[in-house]
Amino acid sequence: MTNIFTPAHWDELCQKTFYQSKGFEAIYQGKIPDICNSYDWCVQLRGGLSVCVYEIEIFDDLVWIRDRSDDYLFGLSFFLSGKVRIQRHGLTDEIDEPVGKYYSECHYDIKETEWWKAGEKFSRIYLEIEPQEFFQSFGEEDLEQVPIFLRQAVTDSKVQPYYRQGEITQQMWLVLCNILQCPYQGLMKRMYLESQAMELITLYFQQFQEQEIHDHGFPGRKLRDVDRIYQAKDILLSNLENPPSLIELAREVGLNEFKLKRGFRQVFGTSAFKYLHDYRLEKARQLLALGEMKVEEVALMVGFDSRSYFALAFRKKFGLNPKQYFQHRQKSL
Repeated sequence: MTNIFTPAHWDELCQKTFYQSKGFEAIYQGKIPDICNSYDWCVQLRGGLSVCVYEIEIFDDLVWIRDRSDDYLFGLSFFLSGKVRIQRHGLTDEIDEPVGKYYSECHYDIKETEWWKAGEKFSRIYLEIEPQEFFQSFGEEDLEQVPIFLRQAVTDSKVQPYYRQGEITQQMWLVLCNILQCPYQGLMKRMYLESQAMELITLYFQQFQEQEIHDHGFPGRKLRDVDRIYQAKDILLSNLENPPSLIELAREVGLNEFKLKRGFRQVFGTSAFKYLHDYRLEKARQLLALGEMKVEEVALMVGFDSRSYFALAFRKKFGLNPKQYFQHRQKSL
């Protein structure tokens, strides 16, 4: 049998588990009948940073469905045992989260579905960061060394969802083991765990920068160009109805047209305006799913002046024309 849960349903069941609070630590531990054995241990560290250990043993297959979240917390999740299959709708296809990998994420405004298999024990270490609080003491020059999607949560009003997997390195494994085997208690425990969490974040930043250079062919001194390309992407997505021309966009971010065209394809795997086209269609799909606007209104909001062209492009991408998709979603609600 497969159990299907939403966050509200899960929280209601977890209230029946054993809870213990010790100052800056919180422990939830117990058995949820016919569902799982669960152990959650969370420690609040410095402002905007906490570390959590999650362990769960599932009795039956479980599907976890989370609607869009208004939070824009940033997280690093390290997979220690058990494999989960997950989809972040509009952001990723169905992908596996296996042992030896970790992900970095900003889950703002994302619907998520997870599939957990019975009979496995799942273990994760999760670092949760509230960017504005965590980075409040960082200067502008320091923030330039922070990944652009995370920096947005500190400096911009518009936050883009993000998900990316990486390999757990040997150095990371050592730090993760230190967290699990912390030898201290009280204040020293909190200080020790904070030092280990900060080391994990440092190793992540290092790996992110190295991967950006490797993936996109940008030498270290050109990482600022990558930031400008991300900035160009944000400008496009902020002007769906009337986007700038490529020349205007290049001028606005401080790159020449050739560098922007080549760099955008290197970073995002497609041209700037193909990226914009696909984003418009995905945004339209989300708006139609809400059922609060007419097809014509949706088309105009995402930047399609021609309803016939909008219908053709939508059908090509999603297999249904906008009106059919709207009717199908209304029947399923």
